[in-house]
Amino acid sequence: MDNFKIIAIIVFGLMLIAIIYYSVCISIFEKKRKELIKDYEQLLILKDWYEKIPEEANRSYILERIEKRGRQLIDQLNLLNANLVKIQEDHEKLQQQQQKLHNKLLEEHKLLNEYFENYS
Repeated sequence: MDNFKIIAIIVFGLMLIAIIYYSVCISIFEKKRKELIKDYEQLLILKDWYEKIPEEANRSYILERIEKRGRQLIDQLNLLNANLVKIQEDHEKLQQQQQKLHNKLLEEHKLLNEYFENYS
């Protein structure tokens, strides 16, 4: 019976460590996601600024620079969007894993309670 208690404590401890690990990962991904959203918003502001350049300046030079910068911004936005989607997918996977771990932990608690009730 003592061995079972020790094993139960070890299993509970490992499950607790796993849940904490996934919680920390989720918070890290959430922070990174917020940074990417902030960068994305700044790029949109730059894009708006480039669109509001006065027409009195050298049009061909400005158009070439805007087109080049626009392509760069679009590439950066696409990359940021891809990163954001990846982070969101990872976040969802981590939440699902955390839920599975939580369900397993609840099931183990239920089994432990039934075991101890049977031996009482």
